[in-house]
Amino acid sequence: MRNNKINKDIWINSYPVLLWLLTEPLAGLVDSRIAGIIGIDTLSSVGIGTTIYFVFTWVFVFLAYGTTPLVAKFKINNEVNNLKYFIFFGRKISILLGFLAFVFIFYFNDFFISLFKPTEDISELSSTYLVVRAIGIPFYLLNMHSTAVLRGLRYPNITFQSSIIVTLTNIVLSYFLGIVIGLGVLGIGLASSISFFIASMYVINIQQKKMNEFSSSKESINEKDLRKKFFSVGGTIILRSAFLTGFMALLSNQASRLSMNDVALHHVLNQIWTFGYTFIDALAIASQTLVSEHISKGKKYFGSDLYKALLKITTIFSIVLTVIAYLSIEFLTELISNQIFIQLQSNYLLILFSLTLFFGSYAFLWDGVLLGLDKNKEFAYTTIISSIIGAAVLLLLIANYGTINIVWFSLLVSIIFRALIGGYFQRK
Repeated sequence: MRNNKINKDIWINSYPVLLWLLTEPLAGLVDSRIAGIIGIDTLSSVGIGTTIYFVFTWVFVFLAYGTTPLVAKFKINNEVNNLKYFIFFGRKISILLGFLAFVFIFYFNDFFISLFKPTEDISELSSTYLVVRAIGIPFYLLNMHSTAVLRGLRYPNITFQSSIIVTLTNIVLSYFLGIVIGLGVLGIGLASSISFFIASMYVINIQQKKMNEFSSSKESINEKDLRKKFFSVGGTIILRSAFLTGFMALLSNQASRLSMNDVALHHVLNQIWTFGYTFIDALAIASQTLVSEHISKGKKYFGSDLYKALLKITTIFSIVLTVIAYLSIEFLTELISNQIFIQLQSNYLLILFSLTLFFGSYAFLWDGVLLGLDKNKEFAYTTIISSIIGAAVLLLLIANYGTINIVWFSLLVSIIFRALIGGYFQRK
């Protein structure tokens, strides 16, 4: 009976997050599909632009990862005043960071694009797509923070509603602006920005209504301490995100140095891979709240029923995802862009791609668990160490074995180490 309750609690908190997480990869797949219809140059430019975009957005992922566990703790302890201040402060920081990221991209996008050695035409298309999409970064970060708050407050369904808004809006507008109107990459990028603007406004409105339901508590607000806590968690996660996004950008960079077809192939595979791991990442994000609440009640996590349930579900998902990936990856790549399908005839690439999902399932789960355990430094160290190892493998091998297989082998090595190190830290 106890295990059934835990499994139900995990599911209730996971499935809305899953639907929210599918938002970005679905948007990416839609963009890739529409870009693929327009042409291989457009697809390559979207691939380059998307890579740079995520370097600047996922550096700030602490707005989600660092927020949910702290909000859950404030709620459990009935620290309403601290909770409200923490939320509103995070909201302001999200907008500020988003604006600064846009300004930085606007002025330096040509430099970052040049690192991928594109042709002049692809460089111009990449710049257009990136700048227009970057307009929406403040709203992307605002949506990221606001949905994290609502998950911590135990309103995960709002996360699902946000995902529906983003996905449907992006699909409709990408097709209409990109193909029907004929704006190409400009229309695809604009669609993404508009969709996150609409979603963020909706989520903030809901969040405000939920917060108005809370009565003021008696505790005094230590604004300096709360800001310190916000940036302490944020600084650690920013460092972690910088290494991770840097490593992922390096993978795309090395793929682009092979050929423009290879960077297009890598982009499509990466979009499918991102889509696949969201199923486990949803569980990982839900575990932040569940584990945080668990230890806030004075209970031990490792070896508990919650630990066993999360491990069992992850193992099942990892096996299913691996099998599905291996059997369907060729079909999916052909569906998105039949120009690059022939490159997937290598069975080694199929195996490498599938195994990243298997080991990645555990790596992502441990991320959520470590954050729930308030082991922010360990969370960061896990990714930093594994990213350095993956980058070293890539740079050592790519010169002598310059194929797309080496790119994905390096990612697999990084993922395996991330899973092993994360598993070790959660036991301590």
